[in-house]
This record gives sequence, C-alpha cells and structure tokens, in this order.
Amino acid sequence: MNLAIRKSVVRQFYSTELNKLYDLSDSFCNFFPECRIASVQLLTLSTDMAFNCVEIERIEQDIPQSVVKTYNRHLWYSQYSLSNLYLVKIPVESENSFALLIQGYVDDGWDNSGRFIELFDRQGDFLGAGRCRYEGVEWLSRQLNGKDFYTPAPPWVGDEPGVQCASEPMWSEELLSQYAVNIEHKGSVTCYMLPSED
Repeated sequence: MNLAIRKSVVRQFYSTELNKLYDLSDSFCNFFPECRIASVQLLTLSTDMAFNCVEIERIEQDIPQSVVKTYNRHLWYSQYSLSNLYLVKIPVESENSFALLIQGYVDDGWDNSGRFIELFDRQGDFLGAGRCRYEGVEWLSRQLNGKDFYTPAPPWVGDEPGVQCASEPMWSEELLSQYAVNIEHKGSVTCYMLPSED
C-alpha cells in the first residue's frame, strides 16, 4: 500500500475511533488504554482544583526515532503549557500505526483547552496531525508546534538547540524529584505526588 493510501486509511481509522470515544468519554486516557505504550498525565488526586500528581509512563519498546522525537517534543511543550500525552500503538488493517494524543489541561485558573493528534506509520513516516473536534479531525499538513496550543509553549530545544527560554517550566522531572512528597515506581510508570496547597 503506497503512503498516500496508507495515510488516508490510518486517518480514517483514528477519526472514526475518536468519534466513538466522544460518545463515551471526554478524556483521551480512555482511548485504547490496552494499546498505550507511554503517557504523561497531570492528575488531580485531592479536592484541590490544580493537578497534584504527575504520572509518567516511559516507552519500553523499540519504536521509530521520529515517534520518539515527537513524544519528547510534546513532553517539552507539556512542561510549559500543561497537557496530557498518550502514545498508542494500534494495528490498522494488520499494520501497526502510532498515534500521539495530546489533551490540554484545564482548571479554574488555567486554560490550555484543546485536543490534538499526530500519526505515524510503523516505520515512523508522518501521516498527519490535527486538532480533534467532536465533528471530526481538522487535519494539518505539518507537525504540531508550541504555537498550536491555546496556551503557547516555547520552541522545543530539539528544534532550536541553545535557545534560552524566557520562562521556567511549570514542571519537569528535576522539579518533581526535588519537590514531590512521594515518588512511586511501578514498572515503567513513575508517579510524583506534589504537596497539597491546603
């Protein structure tokens, strides 16, 4: 199957499955959880409105470098604009595909609303990115960047090495390790509990 046909088939699969998800749930965490191979979740585990836990599931299998690079780029964006990430590996017509689902974090004092997707075939060829809406996916011909978010993120250092950010990240694993009141490791998942604001 040539790349143009593959792109169309994979895009249609994810558009259809996302529409099914919207009928049942508002969260990407419920999208093929059995196929998830990595994630970053900003969780609220108490009555506080702001997240007080960051759960990071690391990639523990060989996947194409282009997919790893995309995941790392969105991990960077999440640290500045706050978003949850879900990387899934799903067979579409018997050939694996990779999708990175990005869901912006929203609470009373923060709005990074938006849902996005980036798609790759089994070899890591880019198949499209888009903004996910209830009526379908608005496809782009390019990969996402920090300006696509409602709350923009600075350029990823992987694209612009040596660039100094004007702002500090709102979270990073270094900050989490320093300020977490509890750190739990369960296989490929690390959970950082932050102090309560009470």
